[in-house]
Amino acid sequence: MVRQRILILLLLFFVNGSYANEQLATENQLNEIKTLKKLGKTELAYQLLKTTYSAAQTTEQKAELMIVWLTFMNEDKNWHYEQSLNSDISYLLDAELKQNTTYLLYNNLGLMKYRQGKFNEAEIHLFKAIHYADNKQLAASMTHYSYGITLVRQGKMVNGLDSILNAYRLQIDIQGHASPKILIGLGFTNFYMKNYDKAIEYTQQAIDAYPKNHLLLTELYANLAAMYVDKKQYEDALIAINEAERVAHFHNIFDRVAIIINKGTIYAELGQHQKAIKYYLNAFDITDKNNDLIHKPTVISNLAQSNQSLGNHKLAADYFEQAHQIFTGESQLIKRLENYPPMIENYQSLGNYKRALELMIEYKALNDESTTLTAKEKFDQSQAAYDLASKEKSLIEAKLVQIRNENAILRLYGLIAFSILLITFIYIAYRLKNSAYLQVKELAIRDQLTDLFNRRALHDIFQLEMNRVSRNKNTFSVILLDIDHFKTLNDTYGHDYGDTVLQKVANTLQSSIRSMDKVARWGGEEFLIFLPETNKQQASHLAEKLRLAISDIKLTHKTHTLTVTVSLGVSEYQHQSDYKDLVKQADLALYKAKESGRNQVICID
Repeated sequence: MVRQRILILLLLFFVNGSYANEQLATENQLNEIKTLKKLGKTELAYQLLKTTYSAAQTTEQKAELMIVWLTFMNEDKNWHYEQSLNSDISYLLDAELKQNTTYLLYNNLGLMKYRQGKFNEAEIHLFKAIHYADNKQLAASMTHYSYGITLVRQGKMVNGLDSILNAYRLQIDIQGHASPKILIGLGFTNFYMKNYDKAIEYTQQAIDAYPKNHLLLTELYANLAAMYVDKKQYEDALIAINEAERVAHFHNIFDRVAIIINKGTIYAELGQHQKAIKYYLNAFDITDKNNDLIHKPTVISNLAQSNQSLGNHKLAADYFEQAHQIFTGESQLIKRLENYPPMIENYQSLGNYKRALELMIEYKALNDESTTLTAKEKFDQSQAAYDLASKEKSLIEAKLVQIRNENAILRLYGLIAFSILLITFIYIAYRLKNSAYLQVKELAIRDQLTDLFNRRALHDIFQLEMNRVSRNKNTFSVILLDIDHFKTLNDTYGHDYGDTVLQKVANTLQSSIRSMDKVARWGGEEFLIFLPETNKQQASHLAEKLRLAISDIKLTHKTHTLTVTVSLGVSEYQHQSDYKDLVKQADLALYKAKESGRNQVICID
């Protein structure tokens, strides 16, 4: 059963400890607000904050008080004032404020949207916070970290991991060591990528970094339990969840959603579904009370799956649809994908093949942003399983067209055949629960003839490198290469021989570049080489090396010995807004190389 676990990451956003300064109406009032909050007199604190905010004389004062207000709301998960504050927040974000004040506004807004489960909005605010952050301050590293976790939640693994590692580098630069939260983020990301051994390793290191009864351990042990569940190590999962309960009880806390859901999941995996449902219903009450959209759809999906296992398919269908609606409305892409296979299977059990097929097509057509090229390289995923599932989908769609066009008797036979195919597909989708959603884009990133990356595959690489260059003030270059007189070669010796030439050129390029470089078949007889941290002089030198290496390729056709030459165009990134402009520049250089007699390298500014 594809059962969703809840993996909670407690994000701690740090704001300047002293919000008040000489510009505030009275420092005493602000201190009184904070004192009331610490004493648990929350409503009085909010009322005094509201009064002080209304009396503030300057925009900067109002902004600083708004930061305190957002901080309180995030601590309490109290969004009661949000709607009434929206216009004020918009006004303050458009105003001329100190850089650090603007940073803190965006940072706290990002945290608020994250805790509401609105990850798309959280991403926007945190990205802007990074723009205003002072990277010499430790708080900036936590913003990078939080931004990374927000991306991971949405399945944007590559950029998410990159941002977490940025946080790591900033912390090393600022304080000489990294916070255990970086380990939490790495464990979190690896968990979502189904790399459980690494996820457990990082999470255990994070646990070891905290004192025995630190409150954060309630979340970390719950995370660890979820990882062990996915590895089917249920005894270890129970040990971890019991440790989470022990720490929670030490702090007199009895309503940690992560603990309750994961404990229910352990019992569900052990076949004790009635017991699991009790835990899920308890978790549902808590999430419903707190309007917790991060965890609520997971609880509902788990309720659906346990009822499905007990044969309560109609009730399960209701739960599945509720979870599906929330997942679709929000941005938890990976959790949303995990919800599809058991939901499809449940509708098949109800005999509702139409809904099952709708979900099946939607599932496979979903643009899974977690499967970018770099993520593939980092986690070494295979495409074969999804390839098989995709073929099964094509067969089902063809059968559906056939059913619509045949007479009544043939439709009956077609329905039977369709049902068999549907069951086959559901079995495959169910079996691929740990890898199918990671392989959606793999079909589109490799050229079948040369096994090089294709044009679409380099899109993510260009975007990632342009972002890095804008931060690091570095550069990169590209080489666009075209085989000379390839059409003549094809016409003379045949397309099969032309394919052989393409494969040999591809192998020579791949073996002549660095591990950090990327080579792609750009189209026809054109190849593009992507060179990070390389200027145009270095790229031109490599281009000449490639030209000579290709001219040395030994080619024979019957009794003829052939030589292949290439023309190459080089261009360097000059902060163009679109990488296609960079490629056009290389294409212009390639055109000049061909116009000048071919078999040469041209680099133009």
